[in-house]
Amino acid sequence: MASLEVLKEKVLTCGETVKNLKDGGDKAAIAAAVKDLLAAKQEYADNNNGIGVDGKPYEPPMTKAEKKAKERAVKAAAAGPAKMEKNPNSENAKKKAAKKAAKAASKKTHKEGGGDSKPSEAKQKGGADISN
Repeated sequence: MASLEVLKEKVLTCGETVKNLKDGGDKAAIAAAVKDLLAAKQEYADNNNGIGVDGKPYEPPMTKAEKKAKERAVKAAAAGPAKMEKNPNSENAKKKAAKKAAKAASKKTHKEGGGDSKPSEAKQKGGADISN
């Protein structure tokens, strides 16, 4: 088991190598140097109880697709329960649906001729009451 200081120096050296190679532009050499850097970072974290050189828990790098999937999952987890508990749009939709159903029921009852809740038209217009 190597000391953490030696491993940290190895990570820093590999990082500098990658920086210098990126100026040159040889893709194969850059890929090899990056692979060495990632291996050095992993070795450091393994010897430091999972903590990386920067003092944060070490996570291996992810592809862009993996990053987006993780961000979506975190966002959905954060927004999921809050949306379900109190969503004003769903409450308003329920109220609107209930009002629409009540109106449809009232209309149906009125068409069938029973259960008039309104006074007859004759009374409203001042005509004689013919309901007797």
